[in-house]
Amino acid sequence: MDKVIGVELSHRFAPIAVRERLALNKEQTIAALQGLKKSYKEVFIISTCNRLSIYAFGKSHNEILNFFDGFGNYRQYLSILPDSEIAIRNLFSTASGLESQAIGEHQITGQIRDGLDLARSQKTMGPVLDELVRQSLHTGKRVRLETNIGKFSVSLATVGFELINKHDFDFAETTFLVIGTGNMANLVTTVLDRTKIKKLYVASHDLTRAKEMATEWNGEAVDMENMHTALSEASVVIGGTQGEINLLHEETMAESKCPRANFALQTGGHKLFIDFGVPRNFNPSLKEDPNITLYDLDDIKKITYDGLLKRYDEIPKARKLVNEELDWFMVWLRNRKVAPVIEAYWNNMEDIKEEELKWLLPKMGAIDEKTEELLKRFTHRLLRKISNPTIEGIKKIAQNIHEQDNPINTAKKILDVEGVDVFVPKKKIIVGTRGSKLALTQTNWVIDQLKKIQPDYEFETKIIRTSGDDGNIDVVGAFTSALQRSMLAGEIDIAIHSYKDIPTEEVVGLRVLPVTKRRDPRDVLISIAGQTLKELPAGAVIGTGSLRRSVQLKQIRPDLEYKFIQGNVESRIHKMETEGYDAIVLAATGLEKMNMLDVATEIFETDVMLPAVGQAILGIELIDKAGEILELVKQLKHEPTKNAADAERAFLIALGGGCNMPIAAYAQATDTEISIEGVYATEDGKHLERARISGSIGDKKTLARTLATQLKEKIEDKQKAVLSNATS
Repeated sequence: MDKVIGVELSHRFAPIAVRERLALNKEQTIAALQGLKKSYKEVFIISTCNRLSIYAFGKSHNEILNFFDGFGNYRQYLSILPDSEIAIRNLFSTASGLESQAIGEHQITGQIRDGLDLARSQKTMGPVLDELVRQSLHTGKRVRLETNIGKFSVSLATVGFELINKHDFDFAETTFLVIGTGNMANLVTTVLDRTKIKKLYVASHDLTRAKEMATEWNGEAVDMENMHTALSEASVVIGGTQGEINLLHEETMAESKCPRANFALQTGGHKLFIDFGVPRNFNPSLKEDPNITLYDLDDIKKITYDGLLKRYDEIPKARKLVNEELDWFMVWLRNRKVAPVIEAYWNNMEDIKEEELKWLLPKMGAIDEKTEELLKRFTHRLLRKISNPTIEGIKKIAQNIHEQDNPINTAKKILDVEGVDVFVPKKKIIVGTRGSKLALTQTNWVIDQLKKIQPDYEFETKIIRTSGDDGNIDVVGAFTSALQRSMLAGEIDIAIHSYKDIPTEEVVGLRVLPVTKRRDPRDVLISIAGQTLKELPAGAVIGTGSLRRSVQLKQIRPDLEYKFIQGNVESRIHKMETEGYDAIVLAATGLEKMNMLDVATEIFETDVMLPAVGQAILGIELIDKAGEILELVKQLKHEPTKNAADAERAFLIALGGGCNMPIAAYAQATDTEISIEGVYATEDGKHLERARISGSIGDKKTLARTLATQLKEKIEDKQKAVLSNATS
């Protein structure tokens, strides 16, 4: 079934160095629209300095992902919008300024309008996306009228104005150079218009446009090729062109003979550069010069202003309005599914009316034109009043179109419109998942596999926030209990988990199936300096949220410091780069799913580090009294993986541990045999035992419990020996 879907690259997850590589100009956007129109009924693109958002109306977001892949491996920076509700909420939030770098800014609405005009001109819009985009603009307008989110100035231009004030420039004695004449440059000059300045230069490849703008703001126009005089005079230089320019872009400015590059090293006095361009207008190495301060878009993102904080206070009100508009549009979208039925029904009624008037009018004899028109208006009003309850009833049915015995088919028969083709899913399955990129990635993958098995089902993704997402990972079921409660409450039908996150205690009424073939179970090291574990210097800080990992690594490098770290993949990498970690340890499977395995410095083989119980295995948890969903999910089951998961879980239970205990196990199964290797250690890592056991697949749980008992007894013997030596 077609739905609204999308993929977005934005400032939220992608640094400017990535965003500028994927920035599309008008010609590139047109080419993208036309290319994607081959795969989708409708396509819409927002391309700005801070985001590239592609929305479509179709069955899957995969073709949009393939488009992004054409630029290179950037999937780790992308936000997937796999379902109508998620995609629509994102667009409405974007139009409201909630997703902007400067919360609440107005410029995004103009950029959405530009995207709408361009898509319409290329005939890639249709009834769904056209209504969606128009409704997003309405939502943005409503949010700004009914909240104060846009009333505290934090636009990029105003931020630039604040930066100039921050560096104590006397506007009346300061010469400005503005490069580019587009929207951003206009915004900057609008700010400058509020204050008297010494002199303004306007530079552009289009000298005519530069002269027009310079005249408007009492400045002087210069072209790009003869800019060095203006550069040497200006104390504040603002770059706002969206096309890459050859300005201070030489790789080694000190060796360059270009006067536009060398002026920065030769002229005295402090200079301020503010770069609003994507791609960046100025060479980042300018920051190394003591007489120059350079801010680019990523630097501006880090600056907090009082106005921004005030806008944050308005976010809850704004999100409430966005949710109201989202609910309305979802009703409209569902109603649209039955629109062909309503149209056909009304046409039938009109045909009946015309037939009856043909019978009535001749029998009334000679009547004047006014009377005939009155009769026609009367019959039309009568039809509308008679048909209105039926039409409204059909719309109500559309809001629950996934009934087992779908009433749409009955309505088609009653209204004599059986020739109308309306897709009626046999069943709707609501899939619960966490909202992290990794969780959504693996959930979307599972849904794709289920769709291949049962294409007549509709799958809807529902994001559930868990305790683990809020940073509380010490509770049992930190990443699963919220999903389980939603399932028991009937809000979702199935939940997708990483099998290692599922507590050993079973929930009555729910069932977990370890499914799909196990992926890479290994762990990896990511280090800032690209060093392996053995190459790291003594005292280096390793970040890991797992005792299992730290106690095993201590056996190899006891001279390193192991420090607790938590968060998703992106946040852990960010913490490593900013909070004093030399390296972190993560699961290979998570990086692999996000196309980020190339960031790994070293992959630990299982003889170095055993994985967590159930690592790299997906589990589907379900509540299914009728058995249809259970039978569907069973078809994804990979028997060797299930047997390995069962053995590892039995090992864990026998040791009475959870995911936060220093316990590791890795089982490998064939159709007839199984081998289980386990690690058990004390929390301080002083005592660690590792052993392997093999046997018949039918004895998998007995073997696992035997292995656990052996390791536990060895640890206890060591502890008794230490205690005995201490007391003797």
